[in-house]
Amino acid sequence: MTRGITETAFASQVEHLLRQYGWRFMHIKPSIMQSGKWASSMNAEGKGWLDYLCLRPPRVLVIELKDAYSKITSEQEEWWADWEACQVAELYLWRPKDMDPEGGKILEVLR
Repeated sequence: MTRGITETAFASQVEHLLRQYGWRFMHIKPSIMQSGKWASSMNAEGKGWLDYLCLRPPRVLVIELKDAYSKITSEQEEWWADWEACQVAELYLWRPKDMDPEGGKILEVLR
């Protein structure tokens, strides 16, 4: 796994593993608007929603993916804190290095 992989390519790899290990998941993908800007269809309160909500009873995962260098936004930090306070899900921030077969976290979590 290279550190230079895009978040989109990384997301495709994670989605493959989610399917492989029997997880149901939701991911809101951005789309291009008539103005040429990228946006996700959701209300203002949804700004910062974390990338994936995943279910495989009895477990619930909430996952945020970032490339090797990006940081979570303040809105994402607020969602993260609210998920933690609810104590109903496992929260993960994953980067491409976490796919590494030796020492990576992703396979360990999804199995």
